[in-house]
This record gives sequence, C-alpha cells and structure tokens, in this order.
Amino acid sequence: MQDTDFDKMLQASDPDRRLAALFAPAEVRARLFALYAFNQEIGRIAEATSEGMIGEMKLTWWHDAVADLYAETPRVRRHAVTEGLTGLTGTISLEDLQGLIDARFDDISARPYASLDVLLDYVDATAGRLMGLALRLCEAELAPETLRAAGRAWGLTGLLRAFPVRAKIGRAPVGGDDLSDAGATPAMLAQGLGEEKVKHAVVPVRRAAEQALADLKAAGPLPAAALPATGYAVLARGYLDALPDNPYLIAPERPLLPRQLRLTWLSLTGR
Repeated sequence: MQDTDFDKMLQASDPDRRLAALFAPAEVRARLFALYAFNQEIGRIAEATSEGMIGEMKLTWWHDAVADLYAETPRVRRHAVTEGLTGLTGTISLEDLQGLIDARFDDISARPYASLDVLLDYVDATAGRLMGLALRLCEAELAPETLRAAGRAWGLTGLLRAFPVRAKIGRAPVGGDDLSDAGATPAMLAQGLGEEKVKHAVVPVRRAAEQALADLKAAGPLPAAALPATGYAVLARGYLDALPDNPYLIAPERPLLPRQLRLTWLSLTGR
C-alpha cells in the first residue's frame, strides 16, 4: 500500500489525525500515516468482531506480526500495514507497538471500566501512547503533563463520541462505580436503557475531558514541530461542545473547513 492509499484510508477513518499530519514534511508524514493505519487496524477489531475468541486471535496475529519485524532476521508478513511499519522500527520499539495492541485486549473481553481512574489509564495507553510515538517520529518533544493532557482531551472526547458503539461492546466510557452510584448497570448500557441515569454517570468523564482541555490550554503555545503529532487535540473542544445530552445518540460530524482553519491557526500561533 502506497502513502496515497494510507491517506485515503485515514481520510475516511481518522480524518483529524490525518489533517494534523499534513503539516509534517513528506517523509515524516508517510511514517505518521503508517502508524495511524496500524492504530486503525487494531482499534476497530473489537467493534467489527462479534466473537471474542476471533478478536483475540486477530490481536494475537498483530502481536506476532509486529514481533516478526524486530526479529534478528526481520520477517514482513504480507499485509499493507505491516509493510508500512518497516519504516518505523528504527525509531519506535517493539514494546511500544505491542503496548498499543495489548491495551486493546480488554476491549475484546468487554470488561467494563471499574472506575474513572481505570478509564484514564486506558486512554493514556491508547490515545496518549499513540501521541507519544507520533512525537518521536516528528523528533519533537512535549512536557509529560502536556502530552498527557492532549492525549486525554482527545481520547476521552473520542470515547464519548463513540458512546453508543462502545456501550454495545461492553466498553462504554464510564466508571463502574459512577454507574452504580447512578443506579445503572452494564446490562442497561448494552441495551441503550436508563438514559437519565447514564447521563448522570457520564458527568465525571465529561469533567475529566474538560479538565484535560483546560490543562492543555494552560500549557501555552504548542511547538511547531509537535503540531503534526498532537495538534488535532485542539479539535476536541468543538467535538465535546457538540456532544448530545443523551449519550446514546450519535454525535454530529463537524464540517471540514472549521477544522482545517483551526489547525492552520494553531500552526501560525501555537494556540
């Protein structure tokens, strides 16, 4: 698969990361596209697979395929994404890529988040880790607290936007303790029931997303070198504001032009 094919794939499945990556030089952009295509492959397995065992087999295949790339005699399995990852092995470690995969096994198991802290750990291990790896590809750095804020702002907002889908696979972005306090259950989530109770249980997650956005803003201007890897986090503000009150409703898509303009302004000002 050529860079243009990854571009088309991400334009449909991960448009905001793609938009930010366009600000990178061509060679770096190609590596970002390969990383994001990999993230899409492993991220959609839980949603696309009804049988947990099949999902585990697919993630295990990726786990082994990535390991093959780092073997003493590297082996590239016949898959467009694994071929794309060959250009990343000199910068990103085996442990980092397998860490992204490992974080997805709980999605397959449909294990609810026990608490908000557990949910935050998941976001740090997925959206946050991905941002950190992208920064490495861009040879850019952010303070750890700024990176954490950016990852949580984007990751939590994305999970809330996907609430209806996540609820059906048993991984709704809500702490189990908050769910119990609201008088709701995981079974209700899977069936789309108890709207008012679930709205109450989700409040701490929305607050955490708001806090992450506030922390990101307080960190000051974003370095230009970091924009292709993390700049899309600023778009979380618009998505969070557009979330419907009913968490079971699909969040509306935002028009492309305002997102493009927001990232262009970020590139000019760092804010």
